[in-house]
Amino acid sequence: MSLTSPAWAACLGAGVPKANNLYLMFANTATPYLEFGQLPNSPTSPAQPFSLSGIPSYGGTAAALQTAVQSVVEMDFCEFNVRVHATNAFPPTTLPRRNIVAVTTQNAIADGLLSKPQRLDTGDLYQVDYSYVYGGTFQSWLGGSGGALNGINSTVTRWANALGGSAALAAANNYGVSNSTAVRPGEDSASRHIMSTGGAVTPEDRVGYRRHFSDTSFSVLASNVGLSFKTMWNWDLVNPNAQTAHALEMTVLYPSATPPVIGWYYGQSPAECHSPWKTPTVTGPTGPAQAFHDGIYYPYTVRWDTPNPYWGNGPCTGATGAPGQAIGGAYYHIGATFTDIDPNTTVINALVVKDIRLYGATNNLLSLKPRLHGLDAGTFDPFGSFRLSVFNLAETATLLRNVELRELPRVVGLNEMVVGGRIADANGEEFQPWNSRTLVREAKFDVGQSLAIPVAKVGQQRHVSEVITAEDCQRQRAGDAIGDPVPVPCTPRVNVDLFPSTTLYLTADTVEPNATFWDAKQRKYVTGPLSTRTYYQVTGRRLDQNKNGIDDFIDAHAPAAQAK
Repeated sequence: MSLTSPAWAACLGAGVPKANNLYLMFANTATPYLEFGQLPNSPTSPAQPFSLSGIPSYGGTAAALQTAVQSVVEMDFCEFNVRVHATNAFPPTTLPRRNIVAVTTQNAIADGLLSKPQRLDTGDLYQVDYSYVYGGTFQSWLGGSGGALNGINSTVTRWANALGGSAALAAANNYGVSNSTAVRPGEDSASRHIMSTGGAVTPEDRVGYRRHFSDTSFSVLASNVGLSFKTMWNWDLVNPNAQTAHALEMTVLYPSATPPVIGWYYGQSPAECHSPWKTPTVTGPTGPAQAFHDGIYYPYTVRWDTPNPYWGNGPCTGATGAPGQAIGGAYYHIGATFTDIDPNTTVINALVVKDIRLYGATNNLLSLKPRLHGLDAGTFDPFGSFRLSVFNLAETATLLRNVELRELPRVVGLNEMVVGGRIADANGEEFQPWNSRTLVREAKFDVGQSLAIPVAKVGQQRHVSEVITAEDCQRQRAGDAIGDPVPVPCTPRVNVDLFPSTTLYLTADTVEPNATFWDAKQRKYVTGPLSTRTYYQVTGRRLDQNKNGIDDFIDAHAPAAQAK
């Protein structure tokens, strides 16, 4: 039986295909399972059922707790190329990449175990992995009188944080992420991180807070399993017409005859109130393939016309007009993420904005439109430089200003890609970039002109690199425990983050120096500079110059990893 979880659509993107499938198995009865328990008090086969009799201090329903645990794990993995499923029986074997977590109420307090992975799968070498959660250990440890899961503290949320955090940790071990209490400058405490265990995490940390992946763990996980999007876009725009705009369309160029998929889009919460519209759609191809830039591209139309009920409400100020309407001269904001229909591809396909159009109440084309520069997803030149290309595809000369680039260890939430937005993830957790720099102060672009901007070098040092040897594996500990984690099988291999970082986050201004636009205050058309702003995030990539499907850093260091 599949279980229904809350609609985390803003981050998860329900329609986005994902290649990795993480199953939470809340078995109704003892179920044959892989035996990797090793310790005498923590067998893993058969997998014991999820039964409230094993956690008597919890007073809610099993269904409510299972749904809440799934929601915790979904949010832990929401930015990744991982789909979280819940089931009450052993999951099907039809999907090739499976990570199965038996979430039980079995008690392993004698071994101090909260969860245990089958292995520390460095580099995520194995396609099918298993892990185990001992929910009854939480009962013995924290469910007694005065405990963090007893009495008024025994809520569905606190139990879900406990069980979901241990499940996420074991699943991440099986995806190749090591346990660690290391903290980068600017990060929050290790007690707030999923991969911390033992004395680094107090009982209240486990149950009172949904922990998250640290910068380093996030970077490794993103490299091993991929992210759920390829490019993420937000724009600040102005309606230059006196007439009200009821819809916006973009013509975009995309190097595939299969259209990109929109996952996350701006306008799904009360705080996302700067956009008149929500739920953009993609149609096309709308014409024949054409040669452009580095290959063959197809034109598609992305359209915003569904009214956003939050437009102008809540924390937003200055917005006027009804939902679905941007009046003349109005500032507004739109945004969306795009990925490929094939979740297994590691190619980062560019999506280049070619044109913007605004439509009136009768779907009539308005005469004036905003201007934007196009951006690709980055290419390598023959000299080992990784470059982002900027294009002026408008019918007039433009200026490019204030191009700022940040290399990030984690994904900035789409809702934060706004004026005054923080460097924070989808859940509001702030973090620090690896670095930040200005690429361009100002550049003039004539019609049809492009500029390739170097942003990284092939030989530069990676932000995260872990060479785990066979000797390291003998000392390796994994899983979740009250004390120190236990030894588990380990794969001697290499973990490395994406190149040049988990994501690249670019902000830039497009200025049309002599634009004609409606000035709402003067109530007349004026001529002068009109600026729009782009917020662009693109995923890093495996640096694979020899095209063997393995990151070149791993190729270079694999012998060291395998050495004893």
